[in-house]
Amino acid sequence: MRLRRNKLKPWLLVTGYWLLVLSGCGYTTQAVLREDVKTMHVEIFENSIDITKEVSAKDKYEVYRPGIEVDLRDAIVERIFLDGNYKVSSRDSADAILEGEILQYRKDPLRYQDEDVTEYRISIVCDVTLTRIRDSEILIDAESVTGDTTYFTTGTLQETETNALTDAMRDTARRIVNRIVENW
Repeated sequence: MRLRRNKLKPWLLVTGYWLLVLSGCGYTTQAVLREDVKTMHVEIFENSIDITKEVSAKDKYEVYRPGIEVDLRDAIVERIFLDGNYKVSSRDSADAILEGEILQYRKDPLRYQDEDVTEYRISIVCDVTLTRIRDSEILIDAESVTGDTTYFTTGTLQETETNALTDAMRDTARRIVNRIVENW
């Protein structure tokens, strides 16, 4: 009886191992793409940054940047192209439409030397909606998607705000496209 029990243990371990391996939990790192959406049209985002409001201590670093909505749309289109999971098309031939609203463009000081700011963080905050055109179903409704970057105003790593803004828009576009592709 004792010999039979010892032969049974390795067999049970091997069987249990293979049951676990073959069943898995269904987790994958691949994109979870929708079958019904292959193409999308990217609208120019609405720029909702209020340039007329009074500046308070809370929002003294909010900035209005003309044309940011067009540049952000271009960055999103470029990111969709680089990602390769979806194609950008005209509104008439698209399966879905991507719309959004720019809520904030912030320029926060991070580092000082004496009385001068030597490093800033630029942040772009927006809401994004992906809607299937066929039945107007909202597929993605993401609030406060934030892309940012930092830049130095002095030293060997010195960069202009315009170049840093381009990096922040690319980061925002990357986060938006990741949200669409990963469907999180």
